[in-house]
Amino acid sequence: MVRRRCRRRVRTAPRLLSRNVGGRSPKIFFSSGSLRTVGDLETLSRLSAKKCTAAVLAFACAGVASGDVESAFDEGPSTPARRHAIERSRKLLADVLELYPGTTVAVARDDRIIWSAGFGYANVRRQIPVSSTTQFRIDRVSEALTAAALVRLSEEGRVDLDAPVQKYVPGFPEKNYPITLRQLAAHLGGMAALPAERLRAMHCAQPADAVRTFASLPLSRLPGTRYLYSAPGYVLLSAAVAGACGSDFVSCLQEAVFRPAGMTSTFLDDGRTPAPRMAVPYVRGFLSILSETPRIDDTCRFGAGGFVSTAEDLARFGLALLRGELVKRESLPVLFSPQKTAAGESTGHGLGWQIGVDAAGRRRFVQSGRTPGGRSVVVLVPEARLAVALLANVDGEHLDDHALSIASLFAEPE
Repeated sequence: MVRRRCRRRVRTAPRLLSRNVGGRSPKIFFSSGSLRTVGDLETLSRLSAKKCTAAVLAFACAGVASGDVESAFDEGPSTPARRHAIERSRKLLADVLELYPGTTVAVARDDRIIWSAGFGYANVRRQIPVSSTTQFRIDRVSEALTAAALVRLSEEGRVDLDAPVQKYVPGFPEKNYPITLRQLAAHLGGMAALPAERLRAMHCAQPADAVRTFASLPLSRLPGTRYLYSAPGYVLLSAAVAGACGSDFVSCLQEAVFRPAGMTSTFLDDGRTPAPRMAVPYVRGFLSILSETPRIDDTCRFGAGGFVSTAEDLARFGLALLRGELVKRESLPVLFSPQKTAAGESTGHGLGWQIGVDAAGRRRFVQSGRTPGGRSVVVLVPEARLAVALLANVDGEHLDDHALSIASLFAEPE
């Protein structure tokens, strides 16, 4: 029997933030209804003189109360090791709330989600707490979704991973050297990087619309010779996936990934029509003051970083991968084996995943993304049959470390 436990804790004590200003380190903290400092009253006087009329100061005037909302699944008997992992993880995320306006975490093991929680606020101004259904920008975690769909299509005989991309995207011009789907998925395609603003300057209905913005660019490197991150490479791969499916890209992922994994809250990020439970994306500016990011349209990024999702959806995705429910177990090495350059050097990356080991020597697969107003991390530990997803609505510097710590806690034998 599944029981959901909901708990809300709101701390009235101030949240402490530190920022070096003019060679000093004043203590800057938010409490309910006020912004205060110690040791730098002059700076705050100047801010106060502006009467907080600028939008970027709106949150400082309103204040940010430190709170967390937690909803957790209790699936059957809880072991002491699991209770310990939950308490340690809860404390870790509660202690770092000053870094993130809001975070959400989901942990899945064996065949179910065993813990999910929200901390902080999805909307600071309105004091709307994060819940397990809050959606966040996931940026490069979208690559893992795309790679899973690609390998599934390969299993079904609908794509050849080592065929030139033009077989599935005939409108893409041939370059001096052929580029394969496997190379694109491994960031070995030699394609040039492209500023994200170029892809956010328009709305795209299909990946082919976005491909036209960079189709004429020359290759940066000889394909296969060096790992080189390229968002255009994954946009082109998205076009190939759509071409192989014979349908639009999002419908293809729905069929190949979202539906079989039980993902119901993952959508392409359309800035014109925000996702229904989308967390407000924030950036930190001067004195660590929060401001909302401008609305962006990420439709043209597609499988390179265009999706929003929830931590629970991504944990389900990771678990479905490990259980062989998205691709066959014998196909998992295609995703999770380090790719090699033409010279035989390992890149440390599979298809859509970074490959490594944890402190205990367990294999660990990680994908993370950062974008204005969002940070995302998914960690898989196959030996523990474990998937962890951690999302935030600001580009925090340490979210990857927190996700890895949580994964290590839950990976211990029960």
